[in-house]
Amino acid sequence: MAPLKIIGAGFGRTGTLSLCYALDMLGHNCHHMEKLILDPSQDPEAFEAAYHTRTADWDKIFANYDAAVDWPSAEFWPELLKQYPDAKVILTVRDPNDWYASVGKTIKEWPMDSTIRWPERMLKTRAMARVIVKEGALKDYADKDLMISKFVENIERAKEMVPENQLLIFRPSEGWGPLCRFLDIPEPEAEFPRCNRREDFVDRLRWVRESLENGKFLSAMPYKGDVISS
Repeated sequence: MAPLKIIGAGFGRTGTLSLCYALDMLGHNCHHMEKLILDPSQDPEAFEAAYHTRTADWDKIFANYDAAVDWPSAEFWPELLKQYPDAKVILTVRDPNDWYASVGKTIKEWPMDSTIRWPERMLKTRAMARVIVKEGALKDYADKDLMISKFVENIERAKEMVPENQLLIFRPSEGWGPLCRFLDIPEPEAEFPRCNRREDFVDRLRWVRESLENGKFLSAMPYKGDVISS
């Protein structure tokens, strides 16, 4: 399905899963960390290798997708834009202090109970996320001011690098309007998705584990706490 038509430049915990579902509802197939875990065709180690070399066979990595948001792909948005110069870029944003607090309650630690036997795919993805996210994008998390400055710097970098007509700065709370105008398509009648609440994070990890163990993979989506209209 590659090349990518839509590239997400926003950090995780900025509404990326809501955007992912929204793009799926609009006819795309959007990559996201959660899909990476649940999609057996995906190789977490390919992203880790790309992190060290800053290059990859992106067409191969995103073979089944035409859009990509959230980490790990958000780490590579400049490289992806170079690879796919006609792609539209969506930069999800939120209040920096709210973002910082949300990260601390969720993805910073990936709290996986050590007494539970976790599927290999989850362990490999967690190892990749440790390199790219925890020790990479979030390495300065202990210094709140510095971490928030990195968050803001990513926004400013996108504004500088992406042509104005290819960039949407988007808060998922704004709903379909800005997104559909940007993509030049009609707004669906369905409610805009609302997903991945921080209070669901630990239970969500258990749900992913059960989905893999039961062989449901991508068909298990969405999680019970997500609000997705058909």
